Amino acid sequence: MSLIDTARAAIRQARGRLHPNRMVFHHVPKCGGTSVGRAIRKRFLLSQATVLAEATYRTEALLDSAADPLTVLRRAEALRERIFLYHMAAGVDCVSAHVRFSDTGHAAYHDVAKFVTILRDPVGRFISHYRWSHGRAHGHAHIAADFDSFLDSAEARHLGAFYVYFFSGLDPSADMTSQDALDRAKANLDKFDVVGFLDRLPAFEAAIRETVGVRVRIGHHNKARTEAPPALHDAATQAKIEALTAPDRAFFAHALDTRR
Repeated sequence: MSLIDTARAAIRQARGRLHPNRMVFHHVPKCGGTSVGRAIRKRFLLSQATVLAEATYRTEALLDSAADPLTVLRRAEALRERIFLYHMAAGVDCVSAHVRFSDTGHAAYHDVAKFVTILRDPVGRFISHYRWSHGRAHGHAHIAADFDSFLDSAEARHLGAFYVYFFSGLDPSADMTSQDALDRAKANLDKFDVVGFLDRLPAFEAAIRETVGVRVRIGHHNKARTEAPPALHDAATQAKIEALTAPDRAFFAHALDTRR
């Protein structure tokens, strides 16, 4: 046996000891996933990969500079799923991915990997998503509108059903406010081995330790850089936000009912 073969065998044995289960972390934007992903990847140093939203967007924009931003975004989402599937096919032990729930990926790998995600209150997630994206002119999810104008936009309706969009497995063009989309998203969430909540990180860490077999300590990274818009303190604005996030609040209620 060559030195290279010996080293590879030693790494395989070490991987088995350090992380006995493979893991997929579905990183929902603005749910604390950056901190979770970093903590998890530290425990899988010998075999881990991440799939980044910004990098895939820039890749697709580079390949077709004439495409409009929404087309680039949809192509980037498809590319992220392909990269995720590639890493799983290559045998990577831990994949942390900004990728929507993949029926193909779960069907192929649920027997050999633990599927994990983390959620937060939908209204808080909605506001955080706006705060992070607003004014980031060079970001792939840039929102230029002020908050009041944003609330009347199609983008706000999309972000209000973002959990449904992320977990339904439906084509991006589907109506994510429909009962069918919500039911599909709930059913797919039920397939996950671990579902955590941002306000209960110790319980999430314990569930990962018990189910995946690794100990993680989650910090706090990637915070929004600005204060909440003043309009959030207005009752009428709050009511509008709650109406927009109705699909995600129904999804989140299901998560609380089944996982807490």
